[in-house]
Order: sequence, then C-alpha cells, then structure tokens
Amino acid sequence: MIVRLLAFILLPWSVAVAQEVMGDPFPEDALPAVAGEAAMAVEDVRDYVVFDVLFLDRDNATNNQPILVEGANVPGAGGTVLTTRSMTPTTAPGVRLFVGRHECGSIGWEMGYWSAFGWYGDARADLQGGLAVPGDLGSIVPGWNQASTVRTGWSSSLNVVELNLLQSDFSNGCDPRSRWPSRRCRQETEFDWIGGLFWAGLDEQAALRVTASPGEPSTAYRVATSSNLFGGQLGMRGRRTWDRFSLDGTLKAGLGGAWLSQSASPITSSLSSNYEWRRGREAADTGMGFLSSMNLSMAYRFTDVWGLRLGYNLAWLSGVALAPNQWDFTDTPTSGTGVAGAGGVFLHGANLGLEARW
Repeated sequence: MIVRLLAFILLPWSVAVAQEVMGDPFPEDALPAVAGEAAMAVEDVRDYVVFDVLFLDRDNATNNQPILVEGANVPGAGGTVLTTRSMTPTTAPGVRLFVGRHECGSIGWEMGYWSAFGWYGDARADLQGGLAVPGDLGSIVPGWNQASTVRTGWSSSLNVVELNLLQSDFSNGCDPRSRWPSRRCRQETEFDWIGGLFWAGLDEQAALRVTASPGEPSTAYRVATSSNLFGGQLGMRGRRTWDRFSLDGTLKAGLGGAWLSQSASPITSSLSSNYEWRRGREAADTGMGFLSSMNLSMAYRFTDVWGLRLGYNLAWLSGVALAPNQWDFTDTPTSGTGVAGAGGVFLHGANLGLEARW
C-alpha cells in the first residue's frame, strides 16, 4: 500500500523531470495551434480571387495568300513581295480575373474573364512603280498595278468569359503530431473537376493601303471580322500548397457554335476621282469552334490572405474568321461576299499577378 502511494506521488514528478531534461516531442500547448493551422489549410481556403496581367504572343497562321506582287514593269515580274503571313503580330497585354467559392464541402463555382488586346502586325514595301495588287482587282483599279508604296496593317483583340461549376477534393498531407517540424507544416492538395460555359469573341481589322505615285493620297482595301463562340467546356485543376508556397495547373477544353461575320469597305482609287470600283460588302456565317487553355502558376503567400503569382499560359482558338483571310482579289459579282472561316489562333505567354484566398 505504501509503495503504491509513493508511485502515485512520484510518477508525475518523474515525468516532468524527464520532459525538462529530454524535451517533450509532443508539447500539449503546441498541439492545438498546429492542429488548428492544419485544419485551417482544409477549412478556410474556400474563397479565392485571382488577378493576373497577361503577356501573350500569337502565331500568324493565316492562309498565306499573296497580297502584293511585282508589277508588270519589273523585269521577270510575277514574284511575290508580301503575303498575309508577312504581318507578324506583336506581343499583346491582357488581364485575367477569376472569382470562386466552394459553397458546401466539395461543391463550388467560379466565374472569370480573360483577354488580350493590342495585337498589331504590319509590313511595307517601296518600289517606284514596281508593285502590284494581285489578281483581277489589281488590274482594274487604276494605279494598283504600278504602285510605288504599299503598306499593310492587322490589329486584333480577344475576350473570353467563363462560368463554371467545381467538384473539388481537398486533402491534408500534414501530421500535426510528427516529431519532425517539416511534417507539421501547412500542406494541402486540391483537385477540381471543372464544367461550365464560355463565350469567346475575336475582333480583327486588316487594311491594304496602296499609294500609286509619290505625293498621291493612298487608298485602301479594308476588312473587319467578328467571331463569337458560345459553348460548353470541361477541365481539371490541381493545386499543391507547402506552407507559403503553392503550385497549380489548369487544363480546360470547350466546343461550341460559332457566329462569324465580315465586312469590307468600298474600294476606290486616288487616280479616278474616288470612283467606287467595288462597293462595300459584308457577309455572315455559322460554324463550329474550339477553345482550349492551359496555365501553370506558382504562388508565394506573403500574408495569410494575399499571394504573388507567376506562371505561363497556352491557348488555342479555332473556327474563327481571321481578317487577312477575307481579302478577295477576284473581280466577280460575288467577290468579297463570303466568310473565310476555319481560322486558328495559338497563344502563349507569361502571367504575373496576385491572388487572395481565405
């Protein structure tokens, strides 16, 4: 009985001494804080806002038709001087803004907008009386078969709006009771299945400006196009967080209907008192379009809510009407009355921005 009484008195004291000497790998006052932080990794990261500035290059996958050839007075005339691919678009800035929420457990939504504006490409050729617009159009418009200066320009902008539903799975890779601090840090894996709707609008303008003789005003063949795609998309997103660092990747692909339209300005000549050699024409058509996008970004959280993002993007848009493809150099009653669709745009470039998660 006396031995039991001594053990009951001395056992707590001996445990306390051992903890002071060896250190307790599982201090009680630390566990709630670590467990609470781990719980926050799963519970509190449910709402988010992402804002990025985009810097996007695009290809020049036009139909590559000749838009300027050597004039008849050039020895061995007939060579191609410029094609639609001679106009290489510049890098364009854009923005991306997404807002999302996981409402109940794994179900959530997000809506977003991204764009690129200011793409511009141009080309110029100078040869005194030695330049010609190809086809019958160049033959009938005075001065267009023996021009001195020809300039081409092409501008473009893209806007995309998305509305998505999310089916998400969150998992915590932490072990709050681990004796190793690195395993007790804030870690989280998120995986989202994405399904939703999108609208993509591509607007373009292209102009072929011809100066017949030095000192004469230039006249132009201008076209404008508008491509609007409406459809549904599917995708996935994965995100891995290690304490203050995160890495996420997103892949989405969508298919939808396309509404395409093009319009061309009247064609005149400065050598013929601005007579309209071809009246303004316009046309519209429908088709199918495809939109896919990919993003890989890393983030550093510098506060409990805010983080800095840096990443890279790829996107592909097809089934659109590119403005340079609409130039029609024939001379028939139906010239310029169709829509050359089935064009494609490939985009790639970096993003830099901020995100907020709480």
